Amino acid sequence: MQRIESLDDPRVAAYRNLRERTLRGENLFIAEAPLVVRRLLESQYPVESIFAADDVAGELRALAPPGIPLYVATRPLIAQIAGFPFHRGAMAVGRRRPLPSLAALMAPLERKDHLTLIICPETTQAENLGMVFRTSAAFGVDAVLLGQKSCDPLCRRGLRVSMGGALTVPFTRSADLAADIMLLKSRWRFRLLATVLDDTARRLPEVAWPDRTGLMIGNEYAGLSETWLARCDERITIPMAPSADSLNLGVATGIFVYERMRQRISQEGRKDEHGTGDI
Repeated sequence: MQRIESLDDPRVAAYRNLRERTLRGENLFIAEAPLVVRRLLESQYPVESIFAADDVAGELRALAPPGIPLYVATRPLIAQIAGFPFHRGAMAVGRRRPLPSLAALMAPLERKDHLTLIICPETTQAENLGMVFRTSAAFGVDAVLLGQKSCDPLCRRGLRVSMGGALTVPFTRSADLAADIMLLKSRWRFRLLATVLDDTARRLPEVAWPDRTGLMIGNEYAGLSETWLARCDERITIPMAPSADSLNLGVATGIFVYERMRQRISQEGRKDEHGTGDI
């Protein structure tokens, strides 16, 4: 634990100048708030340093592996970094890992009979993508596949909203999403379900979820374009009151994923009652 008395201290330069360091290609990101910092420490991402207020430093020190600098300061001093208290007294600098190929992402999952993959061709708002990852972590989604136009799940706002979910749910960004979607269907036997606002789509309670489901989530403003709809096997929708025109993307994703997992658990429970389940 190293005491910091001034933000001019070069030891905490990364917390003041992260943008400049990332522009130089150093592949760093910031985790904010004690819970997210803890999840970073528990993840496979390398940690460069931790910067914490006096009242939370002891807890983080107990979790941090040897050799990681832990800088300690008063809360008022830390608050000067951002000007708002989103960090809740704790931050850490993590180092990004190279994103895996689709094949590498799928390798540890291939033997599983039931898989759930979320596909986001162009989710552009960090808060929404953060909610996608928070939902994915909560309900056991196996992986997230991002298109080139989707925002960065490890940006400060996205990571904060995900509550560290982006550190625990496997993900990658596709260089050719159309080609990767074809691979998901042909090599890994996924069926792709398009989430839409469409009265002619299959209503959520009536969906027969395939064992390997790719749930495609549209853009916040325009939904899924015909380019992506044409690649899906079925269109599904959430029934809503006539007076409602839409749901927030993150909220809608949570409803779709919850229903997917609820039906799967229910089916496995029925199999187990008849002696054919494995849970």
